[in-house]
Amino acid sequence: CKLCLLEKPLCKSHIIPEFAYKPLYDSEHRFVEVTDINLGRAKKSQKGHWDRLLCRECEQKINIFEKHGLKMIESPLPHHIRGSKIIREHPELSYNLIKLFFLSIMWRSSVTGHQLFKNVCLGPHERKIRSMLLENNSGNREDYGVLVFNLHFEGSHFRDIMIEPTYCRVEGRKCYRFLISGFLVLIFVASHSLPNGYDKVVLSPDKAVISYDTELSEFKFLREGWEMAAQTTKDVDIQLKP
Repeated sequence: CKLCLLEKPLCKSHIIPEFAYKPLYDSEHRFVEVTDINLGRAKKSQKGHWDRLLCRECEQKINIFEKHGLKMIESPLPHHIRGSKIIREHPELSYNLIKLFFLSIMWRSSVTGHQLFKNVCLGPHERKIRSMLLENNSGNREDYGVLVFNLHFEGSHFRDIMIEPTYCRVEGRKCYRFLISGFLVLIFVASHSLPNGYDKVVLSPDKAVISYDTELSEFKFLREGWEMAAQTTKDVDIQLKP
């Protein structure tokens, strides 16, 4: 087992929970995923991606985080906080559990050999995040800071796209990017402090869980990946229409 490091029978562990794909399915239970954002490659899939990573006990532990993540994904977006047109507060969510939900996805993406998650390589951070998951401890805001955006297209929450995880660097800090059912999640992975100003916007244990509205067009890597994918979909009989 990748989590407890004991030799036990392994389950089929979804890397990104199956419920995150639900908004993507068409009438034939298929969805479009961009499998290479740099080349714009896309295909139709019928189920999420899994690997034999966890024993039954560890699967149940991760499932606690996933049940909390389900609250965020299945619930309508909450209202904006007073005085803001982009910030939303999620009072029903726990900082600890929702952050561990996102960290568990990043960790599974790193330990799997699945090609879709080839860009996620945590190196020595795998061990630290593994310990955080085992100890049910999400740390403080500086420990793998998480920033959540509600992805919009022309003003509406846009949940109809799935892409491979990617990464970028912000002031030298590595940042992984996951698109999960209409939520663009940024997770900083670095041995030093967050980039300037980001300590004020990442999830924090002393504040309510917050997310920020943003248009798809605001993120160049998403916009370019989407446009390139649209050009290649004729080969797989897919029409990408937001």
